[in-house]
Amino acid sequence: MVEIIIQYVLIVLLVMGLAYLAYLLKDRDSNLKDDYFGFASVILGSLTTSESTPENAKTILRIISQIVQNVEINYRNSDNTLKEEKAIQLAKEATSLLGFKKNIDGESLRYLIRVAAALLPATNKTIK
Repeated sequence: MVEIIIQYVLIVLLVMGLAYLAYLLKDRDSNLKDDYFGFASVILGSLTTSESTPENAKTILRIISQIVQNVEINYRNSDNTLKEEKAIQLAKEATSLLGFKKNIDGESLRYLIRVAAALLPATNKTIK
C-alpha cells in the first residue's frame, strides 16, 4: 500500500516538474529551434537585447569557425594554448568590428573556439 502511494506521489512530482519546465521555457520566450545547441544563449547572453538575434549568432559562429581554421593552418606546429590565445585575440578583434555595443566576453569566446577546434577535420595524428 505504501509503495503505491509513493509511486503516485512521484508521478505527481514528475508532472509538476515538467509543467514548471514548460513554464520556464515559455516565460523566457526562447525558441529552442534557433538556439544551436546552447551556443546562441552563450553568445547572446553577453549582447544587448537589440543585438541578440539568431542572425548575429550565426555570424559570430561563422567568424569564429573561420578564425579557428586560419589559426590551425598558420600555427600548425605550435602548442594548443598558443593557438587558443591567438584565436581569442583574433576573435575579439573580429567581433569588435561588428559594431556591437557590448563585446562578447573572453570565456564565451574560449568556449566557442574550443568547440570549433573540436569540429575541425581530423589530422593524421594517432589518438592515444
